[in-house]
Amino acid sequence: MKINGGQEALLDRGGRPTLRELLTHLVFSPVNGVLRLGDTRMVLQRTSFLSHLREEIVRSYGREDAFVLLMRLGFQAGVEDSRFVKASWPNLDPGDAFTAGTRLHTVSGVTRVETVHNDFDFKKGKFSGEFLWHESAEASEHRKHYGDAIEPVCWSLIGYASGYATHALGKLIVYKEIECKAMGHRHCRVVGKPADAWGESDPDVQRFRRQIMPRYLSEEIAARPVKSKSSPSEGDASARYDLAVLSPVMDQIEACSRARLPVLLSGPVGSGKRIAASQMASIAAPGGAMPEWTSGHGLTPDGLRGLLSPSSTRSGRQPVALLQDVEHLDAACQALLENHLRSHSQVTTQTFLIVLTEASPAAFLSDTRLRPALRRLLSIKPVVMPALGARRGDIPALALALADVVAEKLHLPARDIDPTALEKLASLALPENLLTLEAVLANAQMAVSPLKRIDAGAIEKAAAVSSQADHRDPALRSLAEAALDEKGFELEEFNRLIYELALERANANVAKAAQSLGLSRAQLAYRLRTAGA
Repeated sequence: MKINGGQEALLDRGGRPTLRELLTHLVFSPVNGVLRLGDTRMVLQRTSFLSHLREEIVRSYGREDAFVLLMRLGFQAGVEDSRFVKASWPNLDPGDAFTAGTRLHTVSGVTRVETVHNDFDFKKGKFSGEFLWHESAEASEHRKHYGDAIEPVCWSLIGYASGYATHALGKLIVYKEIECKAMGHRHCRVVGKPADAWGESDPDVQRFRRQIMPRYLSEEIAARPVKSKSSPSEGDASARYDLAVLSPVMDQIEACSRARLPVLLSGPVGSGKRIAASQMASIAAPGGAMPEWTSGHGLTPDGLRGLLSPSSTRSGRQPVALLQDVEHLDAACQALLENHLRSHSQVTTQTFLIVLTEASPAAFLSDTRLRPALRRLLSIKPVVMPALGARRGDIPALALALADVVAEKLHLPARDIDPTALEKLASLALPENLLTLEAVLANAQMAVSPLKRIDAGAIEKAAAVSSQADHRDPALRSLAEAALDEKGFELEEFNRLIYELALERANANVAKAAQSLGLSRAQLAYRLRTAGA
């Protein structure tokens, strides 16, 4: 391979693999028509192919879909190159493996990378980088064929940088192009940071989460070993949602989970108490299975003893017990629980007891159904999960995280959420807090086309459908009570029957049947599929 004069020394600069080492892995067999980088087959083609491909995609699918497609292809290419480096140089310093992406960019001929600053800490998952791209193929071709651009155009290169860094660091890294040669700047300038540093409500972060980062990579990152279990991993949608829910009380949760005193977990319906309890249990007993909730209704003294002294104490982990409806414990169980807490107050191996209640700590202390001493013993470490009405500013971030969880539950592609929709969500009355928020998002996801963003109008319609479901028809309630009193019924079979009756009365018109049930057409179609009707 011919190297321009005076540039030979540059081949050995930087970390490993150097440009020279990368070139040794580039093998060209012209007789066989094969070009390989390691075990990966490559192709050599004109850069005009990129501009023509981009033009055809934009013409056929529109600017937004073309942007997402090229970013996604670039992202996957970056992931594959990161895997190539790790497989080819398994004992490489993590910092060298990370920066090798800039040298692969140069070897491939798409751009020459100049580092402005590149700060990373693999142990803490921190990263901040700024780079200049000289002679970007995407920018040069765009300017050559179409003149000055009105926006940055290095879509696949941005995807590549984000994909490489995301795979290398094990968390989503998002790059943004803030200057572009196609716009008349001297060079392209890009900045990269973790998704959480940009903010989960950032439109680019949303796009990467929902449309660009492949699901398999999210699952792979979530499955990687985590050194610290003090907080949930951000590798998957449910973990990001848990982090958002717990953000106001995370410090309290960690402190209480390491203490040996019972915790009163208070909060209204749908405020996230069960998520908080799960997090406490995982901190108190790392690696243990989440225990089942036990209700105080009908609990016997023997059952309570088994809850407080489980056989799992021999596992070496602190046992965890979850108790709800504690105010319904009978007198014998209350006395037993009080004596247990008194006798174990100074013992470090006692069962970690988490008590769930919808009452505020003050109301719990005033509940005369419980023994006074027991109330005090259970109220030493209260943790209060606030209602969403008290954390309006958090609703946009909660909605973004929850939307991905809802999409997975419904087996639907996640939709982009417009900022106007987030503002609308933050202003809604959410009587059952996260439960109502989830219902609104589910209705919106099912009603909106996969290619459209969820806007304020879609949220307003979804909220109206959800509120209709909250209004109980007295006549319908009487019928349901009569059926339950007589012999009960299978709920799934009942739902299937209702759907079939609605369709029969609407002469198989799904839209009309959906209207009679207070659903959108998409919602009824989805329920029909899942119900097998």
